[in-house]
Amino acid sequence: MTAAGHRLKALDGVRGMAILSVIAYHTLLIADQPAIVPTLWSALMNSTWAGVDLFFVLSGFLITGNLIDSRGRDGYFRNFYARRTLRIFPLYYSILAVVFLAGPLAFAVARLRLPSMYSNDVANQWWLWTYLQNYLQSAGPHQLPGFGHFWSLAVEEQFYWVWPLVVFFSGNRALLRVCAGVCVLSPFLRFFLLHCCLTPWAVRELTFTRADTLLFGALAAVLVRESGIVPKLSRAAVVLATAAILCLAVILVRYHWLPYESPAMEVVGYSAQGILFAGLIYRIVTVRGRLARWFSNPALRWFGKYSYAIYVFQAPLSEAFKAMMRRFFPDAPLFMNIGSVFVCTTLVSCAAALISWNLLERRFLRLKRHFENGAPAEAPVAALSQSAAM
Repeated sequence: MTAAGHRLKALDGVRGMAILSVIAYHTLLIADQPAIVPTLWSALMNSTWAGVDLFFVLSGFLITGNLIDSRGRDGYFRNFYARRTLRIFPLYYSILAVVFLAGPLAFAVARLRLPSMYSNDVANQWWLWTYLQNYLQSAGPHQLPGFGHFWSLAVEEQFYWVWPLVVFFSGNRALLRVCAGVCVLSPFLRFFLLHCCLTPWAVRELTFTRADTLLFGALAAVLVRESGIVPKLSRAAVVLATAAILCLAVILVRYHWLPYESPAMEVVGYSAQGILFAGLIYRIVTVRGRLARWFSNPALRWFGKYSYAIYVFQAPLSEAFKAMMRRFFPDAPLFMNIGSVFVCTTLVSCAAALISWNLLERRFLRLKRHFENGAPAEAPVAALSQSAAM
């Protein structure tokens, strides 16, 4: 059980690393001023969007593990969807209610006109209520000002609609073949769509073009539970990891960072990241080494615990602080500008996440006890299920 607990802490740390990466991308992005920024710093900060892909891989890993462990038990679908609803919906729909129900009412009472950007959100709000916003945003940026980052929440939610059915009707070996098949075919699909009918923005945000990122995590979850297969795949895993590193290195040399909408990144870069992130998670879970201990750092685990709410709040707060800096401190040095935005955004979003957790989310999470699947047979698997429940 000690080992299992250790792995649980490390997975929270992975989640924490992912949200810190997203915060860095939203606040420290300085691609428009490369002449006065060290090349290494610019390359790092402009590539931190990959934190979203790390979230995808981790979600695929945890959700698939939870589904495998509960497959064949009473209440499989009911428990899964009830637990996901209790974890995700309270905060998500509370935000929408405040913005789209209370907001316009407040403007009407004050006899004020809705700002143009806000009016655009109000007109397109049904995309958000139905978790289909990534399809609206596939048309290009600024379709939903302030909610642009919600595209990734839509991708994950749509994955939850379908994936429990696939796991339910597939054994572990069949599930491996499904995941591997989708992961192999996805780069070819993205290449075809990119050169045929879709924009780079659409390829980045549509669920069927990004499903492989989630399924790389699912592959790792199956392999954790089918350890007998792993020795047969070890050589192939090394080859894949090496190819992924070389692929990302070539893109990095070509563009000086990892641009999320470059053709190379969209066709093969997403897959390369998925391979490496899945390998990272698999190693953390199966090997009690320095890597797992590092990700068990209490600070990382703290950010991991509150990562969902931080993700929801942080992007709009970042834009608000950037607008304030441009308006009130237009001549501030660059380091002061981005430093102030980073500190203020991080502090306020973390405070908002703490309030959300204690006043809203935690109260709903207590209801999960009514939808328990029971203890799995093996302790390490139990730890993974607990991680998925967070």
